[in-house]
Amino acid sequence: MSHTSLVVRAVDVGYGHVKFTDGCDPHDKSIRTDSIPSQSPVARTDTVDGPGVLAQRDTFLVPVGDRLFEVGRDIRLALHGTQITEDLSADFCLSDGYAARLFGAINYMQLPDNVIDVLVLGLPITTYQKHHQDLAKRFVGPHRINSRGTSVRIERCQVYPQPLGSYMTYLASGAATSQAPHALVIDPGYNTFDWFVCHGMAANAANSGAVERGMGAVLRAIAEDIIKKISGIDATPMDLVRAIDRSLTTGQPLRLYGQEFDLAPHLAAGAPIFEEAARALKNAVRSSAELDVIILTGGGATLYAETIRNHFPRHPVVTLDDPAMANVRGFQIIGDRLAKSLGQALRLQEGHAAAAA
Repeated sequence: MSHTSLVVRAVDVGYGHVKFTDGCDPHDKSIRTDSIPSQSPVARTDTVDGPGVLAQRDTFLVPVGDRLFEVGRDIRLALHGTQITEDLSADFCLSDGYAARLFGAINYMQLPDNVIDVLVLGLPITTYQKHHQDLAKRFVGPHRINSRGTSVRIERCQVYPQPLGSYMTYLASGAATSQAPHALVIDPGYNTFDWFVCHGMAANAANSGAVERGMGAVLRAIAEDIIKKISGIDATPMDLVRAIDRSLTTGQPLRLYGQEFDLAPHLAAGAPIFEEAARALKNAVRSSAELDVIILTGGGATLYAETIRNHFPRHPVVTLDDPAMANVRGFQIIGDRLAKSLGQALRLQEGHAAAAA
């Protein structure tokens, strides 16, 4: 490992999207981020045997264990109606499907010598304590990341609670009024609505938690409202969820049956989910007077913001820029700091070795 050019990458494998970094822009030094859908179906036989089919879509074949998964930006083109790709289990992070999605993201990165010196991952509050050590251990070492035989070596892997990444992003933005504000970070993920109370890097575990009132529930409520109010929609809510998610994520109109539909009249269907999440948060965080700031992050941040402000009217409520990528940007910042410390340690070791010689 060379301390002069340690490679740091961050990946946040969520239930809805896999967000990842690819270093920093050489010109403005901004953190480069990207995402792919969090889906990893087992590759079909016609895909494995016919490379020409795969060439038509932006995906990778990823071997994990004794199975071959397909992962990537165009994964929707690889799915058929009977496939189930949504995994909301508590042990998801230790599954082969999680590994396939992580390796899928790494396939999109530019990696000198195919080495990641420091990889930073995130977990929801609900599974962090149980799984973070096993998750970190699993990905240290060499890994084959695609069917072409490409291998990547991961030297170190660190795992943090997902909302901590957004706290670091907030600090890096320069918006903090104190060096280490006492903050409540709210992250409406796909499966869970997470909150994380911290003062600097020190977490308040008693006031941190989660409920299953994340964006997945909101998307399903919107889908049910569309089916109920628009005649001729012969689809199930789950059939519509991904299309609604793409529309909200990209800002493009919802397209069904070759037509554009306005989502705005149906967004109110998510209001009961927002209210239930905010009420659970309010009941859990009883010492809110001590908080300096409330930080909203994640893909659903803007949708939950009004309800959160209603429940915390005396607090400054900040929605981070590009909130869907805020966690992974913060993980990159943490990883860069770890790499800097590693580099300093290596230089010190080299100095001792030179003096001894």
